[in-house]
Amino acid sequence: MARKQSPFRHLGPSLAPRGGDVEPRGGGFDAPEGAGPVASPSATPPAERPLSVSALSARITGAMQTVGPVVVQGELSQAKVHGSGHFYATLKDDQALISVVMWRSSVARQGRLPGDGEQVVVRGDVTTYPPRGQYQLTARSISAVGLGDLAARFEALKKRLLDEGLFAEEGKRELPFLPRAIGIATAAGSAALADMLHSISARFPGMPVIHVHCAVQGPEAAPSIAAALQKLAQHAEVDVIICGRGGGNLEDLWAFNEEAVVRAIAESPVPVISAVGHETDTTLADLVADVRAKTPTAAGELVVPERAELEERLDEGRAALDAAIDDLLATAALRLRNLAAHRALTGPQYQIELRRQRLDDWASRLDDGIDGQVDDLRRRLEGAQASLRALRPERQLRMAQTRLATASQLLTRAVQNRHDHAAERLAALAGRLHALSPLAVIARGYAVLRNPAGTVVRQLADAPIGSTIAARVADGWIEATVDTQRRQGLREPTDIYEA
Repeated sequence: MARKQSPFRHLGPSLAPRGGDVEPRGGGFDAPEGAGPVASPSATPPAERPLSVSALSARITGAMQTVGPVVVQGELSQAKVHGSGHFYATLKDDQALISVVMWRSSVARQGRLPGDGEQVVVRGDVTTYPPRGQYQLTARSISAVGLGDLAARFEALKKRLLDEGLFAEEGKRELPFLPRAIGIATAAGSAALADMLHSISARFPGMPVIHVHCAVQGPEAAPSIAAALQKLAQHAEVDVIICGRGGGNLEDLWAFNEEAVVRAIAESPVPVISAVGHETDTTLADLVADVRAKTPTAAGELVVPERAELEERLDEGRAALDAAIDDLLATAALRLRNLAAHRALTGPQYQIELRRQRLDDWASRLDDGIDGQVDDLRRRLEGAQASLRALRPERQLRMAQTRLATASQLLTRAVQNRHDHAAERLAALAGRLHALSPLAVIARGYAVLRNPAGTVVRQLADAPIGSTIAARVADGWIEATVDTQRRQGLREPTDIYEA
């Protein structure tokens, strides 16, 4: 019998711990190499009897109390107010971190509490927490002094990518109702992967899952996550991808704030679900993803419907379809019985008479239709004949000839009027020109005298004695020599000398 193949397929290297990387369980110390057997308590001298864990913790607490009040500056992360009213956080710098607790009474006096990523100054005491065997900073007051380095980088990259439109809601895609296969990009062997696989298989047993391992923490995490997303997006059957990891502080989740991861999610050709940390953790991957899941478990619940519910809905649909088919068959059977009992089917004579009646009806309608069409055609013919008579060429030609003759007469009359008017104007102008002509003046007995230079003689100086002058008379010229001159007012000479 063939073995049934599991729907879960792994496409990346395993993160199973190697031999030297496993931390010892139980918290004890290994005996130095070559040492002899450990003595039993009964054989230990009184001065070297071992302390109980609580006694050692009490000694450490007493030593811590001698440190006195301290003022510490660092960056806050994982800051939250517990339901009891106490405030818990982690204070860190680039090399170390310490837990911070502020009791409810101090929280009430504090006012505004700083959040994750803020640089703060904490005033308080160094104390211990015996149940966990760790030291902590019990804060009396916390003062914010600005954003920490990681928070500042987060806000700067967030603003730049927001300006590019990578977080726009209109770019978000709908998740497929029933994907062919689900891609998961997370660390192999992690609790987040186990939670996602469990929630997917619980809702839809047999759903194919394609897993690609990637580092989710550390300097190599960002390129590893981006490569895993690209590999899953190229898979032919993957219709949706889940990218995420379990919870942690800001540093643990920082890989999901790297630009390479954000752009890989934005460029994915299939929808991406971000499942990073817990509901209170917010990364840039959450903002750019098509859907954000509160936890990895919730991502598995979002990506597939419940198979049992689908099968139940299919059963209901199948039952409804069967009932509808039964109803149709029952209705058809009833109609068939009614038709079988109808008188139209009991004898042919009824059908013959019915068709004769229809034939008579159609004949009457045909006659009425033909008469109506003939009348309509007759009216249209008469109208066309009237229009043709109104548009006959002979009538149009006669009308045009009449209009032409009338226009010719009007044109001839206008030309004659213009000619007569022009002749009258010409005669008048000729009369006026003749009246103003020097020749008309000369014809009345006057003469025009010119000296040898050809200029008109207007005074005695223009014709000196002895000079020859020419006189223009009505019918020619007279030349004479001046031998006498008399001033105006003297008697005019009676002698005329011709040259």
